[in-house]
Amino acid sequence: MTDMRLYEGTKRLRAKAMTRGEYNNYRNWSAPDGEDQDVAGYLVEYEDGGKANDSRHSGYISWSPADVFERTYHAI
Repeated sequence: MTDMRLYEGTKRLRAKAMTRGEYNNYRNWSAPDGEDQDVAGYLVEYEDGGKANDSRHSGYISWSPADVFERTYHAI
């Protein structure tokens, strides 16, 4: 899309290595048919990402594939 602008930002977050399947199990979700559950990735908890969506966490959580996460975030 030509009308989209490019943005770059900084987020502070916590993360733990976890496959897609481990994340689905953690969230008590059923995996969609054909979805590879062995993909390496991270459970990500955003400290400034909005309202918590899981009672075990104070911030919003999601899952990110390892290659995307490791290109974007660095441990401090």
